[in-house]
Amino acid sequence: MIRPAFGRLARVALIAAAFSLAFITVRPDAADAQWGVGIDRIDVSLSTQHAFVWGTDGTLLRDIPISSGANGRTPRGNFRVSRRSASTVSTHDRNIAMSWMVNFNGYIGFHGIPRRFGEPMWTPLGERPVSSGCVRMADADARWIFDNAPNGTRVNVK
Repeated sequence: MIRPAFGRLARVALIAAAFSLAFITVRPDAADAQWGVGIDRIDVSLSTQHAFVWGTDGTLLRDIPISSGANGRTPRGNFRVSRRSASTVSTHDRNIAMSWMVNFNGYIGFHGIPRRFGEPMWTPLGERPVSSGCVRMADADARWIFDNAPNGTRVNVK
């Protein structure tokens, strides 16, 4: 009887170990992990259509071309990153999906180039606003923000 009990205990321990390992994420960009970069704030310039990511040491970490909300639909003000989603569907059109959404004002946030029926939508990054209010950026830049700007990061839209 001891052997079956040990076998069951061993299986339970193995399952518990596997479950705990499922939550460990190792990324090739581990040097850029949110706990390594040290982001102080993100300043969004509606006039230049760029987002500037500032480090805790005062250095400019990234200068990202963006496309904000057309007709003044991106709200100005001081906000904080509140939540994130790797894949999001538009509240205006369920056929539009965005990757790497990082919200900072309700449903307004940073995200990659939206896709309608899987096709990228025209987005003049760094040139002019065309979105419904969010701040569009290249998918790689949106992924970097997603991975490195933790909840609570300051976002200033001017």
